[in-house]
Amino acid sequence: MRPDVVIAGAGLIGMACALECQRRGLRVTVLDKGRAGREASWAAAGMLAAHDPANPRALHELSLLSLALYPAFLNMLTEATSVMVPFQTEWTLEEADGAHADAVPQSLSPEHLQRIPEHSVDPRQLSTTAVVALKARRIELHEGEALQSVLSHQGGVEVCTDKDTLHSGAFVDCTGAWSASYVHPAKGQMLRVDAPGALLAGALGNVVVRTHDLYLVPRLDGSLIVGATVEHVGFDKTVCANDMARLRARAVALLPTLLTAPVLEQWAGLRPVTVDGLPLIGLRSLAEVDAHVYVAAGHFRNGVLLAPATAHVMAQLLLDEAPSIDLNAFQPEREALREQGKGRDDAPPR
Repeated sequence: MRPDVVIAGAGLIGMACALECQRRGLRVTVLDKGRAGREASWAAAGMLAAHDPANPRALHELSLLSLALYPAFLNMLTEATSVMVPFQTEWTLEEADGAHADAVPQSLSPEHLQRIPEHSVDPRQLSTTAVVALKARRIELHEGEALQSVLSHQGGVEVCTDKDTLHSGAFVDCTGAWSASYVHPAKGQMLRVDAPGALLAGALGNVVVRTHDLYLVPRLDGSLIVGATVEHVGFDKTVCANDMARLRARAVALLPTLLTAPVLEQWAGLRPVTVDGLPLIGLRSLAEVDAHVYVAAGHFRNGVLLAPATAHVMAQLLLDEAPSIDLNAFQPEREALREQGKGRDDAPPR
């Protein structure tokens, strides 16, 4: 049966879009050139950092919408799979001049921290559960199938892969750093150490700690994520020993108890970033040749946070409904206009 929408890219953004579209009554097929949820989503730390001062101001409304939708998103996954995806933490201690948090882990070095309400999740657990939810909802998932071309016509789109040709009413590009829509990769190297209780802050439980150049994100299993570099080096996912050593040294300076914490894992991921740090959400262009072709990509460090809201507004667009928030700041065509006018700038450092 012909799908109403084909989604390319089975990261958290693509899978959330698929689940929301299916919930709204659309027939959905999802494609991924590799394994679902195993690129940027698998590499992320999982902070739902809607109030991170490093975020662009224009991202605020979309971030708040996503926070409001998150409980329902997690409940939907539980209903589909009988697997509960818990919040790993509920508070973040963030570096801020002149601030003094009322509860901090005992061995933490910095004094100028403010406490903000902010949850985190385990993106790997979230991704794995989302894959199960796709299958439980009978959404077609084609892993190991690479997109080759998309041709829009009056009645919909023709989507060609390396294995098949699909005909659909619409197409959504959720391929992240591999999107052709002015998105490029920002490499991030991270590590995970075994440090149970290292970031316990009294009655607050485990807390995330975030400074201007480092974050520490504890997991319920006793491990702790240390991140991350930001490197504009193309599609290179090499883990560099020197970078890992510098990252760990910064972590130990912040939390000395990590000096003896065993390293469990090291990895690098590719965040999809745009010139202005804002995602692309909407029609690929206003030209008739791209009718029925949409983009949801370029979420940089906030893909985990923004997955529910992106899915919500994308379903609204596909169903010809007015979106819940103003999406003008995320129009994909803005990047083409920028390149025509000023040329390409460097991605914002974060």
